[in-house]
Amino acid sequence: TCDSWNNFNMLISYDWLKDFDKNPGTAEKVADCLTMSIAEVEGIEDRAVALKDFVIGRIEKISRHPNADKLQLAQVNIGSKSPVRVVCGAQNIYGGMLIIFAPVGSRVKWHGQGEWVTLQKATIRGEESHGMIAAAAEVGLETLKDPENGVLDLSPTKEKPGTPLTQALGLQ
Repeated sequence: TCDSWNNFNMLISYDWLKDFDKNPGTAEKVADCLTMSIAEVEGIEDRAVALKDFVIGRIEKISRHPNADKLQLAQVNIGSKSPVRVVCGAQNIYGGMLIIFAPVGSRVKWHGQGEWVTLQKATIRGEESHGMIAAAAEVGLETLKDPENGVLDLSPTKEKPGTPLTQALGLQ
């Protein structure tokens, strides 16, 4: 019956829509056209705005945290002159792995839950951490599935450290 469709919501990528029309106009114009011809567009969400602070990082070196069995210290190349030191609890990280890096000042959800918080430089069990190796859900990408006890491995993208996450994932 049609009743089952009453609460149906769909997200459609503007980039995907551009595959059908090479010059569709702005996202707002496309939304207006869709509303007038197919279905009401309730809103436009620019994923690039929410993800603007996150970049691709490459783990250069991993060592044990001297004061915690389940934490590691990672040196992460984010395309700057020197690597960034990060305390990380993910169990699946390895040298050379490409990851989502959340710098100090970016907004994340701890373990993908709760309210957004602004990431600050932290000292975790006596060791400084200057950012975060983030799980997809921690940066608002719940549709990408992280492995259990780990973070998403972006190595197949072959992106360079410092590449904006939106560019690496085609979410401009």
